[in-house]
Amino acid sequence: MPIKLKKPAPIVSDMLTVDQAATVLGVSRRYLDKDRYEARANGTPPKVPFSVLGHRTIRYSRTDLLAFLEAKRIA
Repeated sequence: MPIKLKKPAPIVSDMLTVDQAATVLGVSRRYLDKDRYEARANGTPPKVPFSVLGHRTIRYSRTDLLAFLEAKRIA
């Protein structure tokens, strides 16, 4: 008698990759890479907040991206 497996629930993550974050913001990946580089080089916070989850795993919070867009809104 075969075992019936349930379909796993889809996981909707609030954490986005660099490419996904660039798409949400409507900017290039290079813009986000440059923002992180300049922040580190100058010792200042980045314009767009991000998280480092591993040696090279960068993630952006969807909530932070929307807050960034709202802060840049004119009128």
